Amino acid sequence: MVKVLQQNTWIDDRKFLKSCVRARAEQSNINHPAYGTWTADFMLMQNESRAFLVKYLNDPRVPWRHKRREMMAITGIIPVATWLAKIKQQSDISCRLCKRAREQRGAGTENLPEETYGHINSAFCDGMATTVTAAHHFIWRHLYASIQAAQTPTCKLRFVTPDKESSMST
Repeated sequence: MVKVLQQNTWIDDRKFLKSCVRARAEQSNINHPAYGTWTADFMLMQNESRAFLVKYLNDPRVPWRHKRREMMAITGIIPVATWLAKIKQQSDISCRLCKRAREQRGAGTENLPEETYGHINSAFCDGMATTVTAAHHFIWRHLYASIQAAQTPTCKLRFVTPDKESSMST
């Protein structure tokens, strides 16, 4: 924060927020978005976001439905409960997937989290936790296989296989 104040970026809101994001990235303190949402943080990142997005959206190999879903996510119009409530199509913003999962377990349905795009795509959503975890493992296995395939025979670095992965907690 001192560095940001010394650079006089605090006068302009946009420059101040960019300086804060940069400072937080240097400190590896990125548990909460600086601009209010992770999408806003991504779109305002220097040398990363918009150019990558334009490249992705202009790629003719990417199917239109993927491009459309990405644009809907960025603009915040994915039809989840919070957006449907915003356009007055639904009154309850609690997560329907969490509610269904809790009812199936016989647990109470009070204090349900808000159904947002970020929530249903995270392992914190009771209804999507298994799916999100499976997707994470699938991506990890693909990444691991790609790393293994790219290794040269002279490389001394060996990765633990995904099936032999273990926790080192006490």
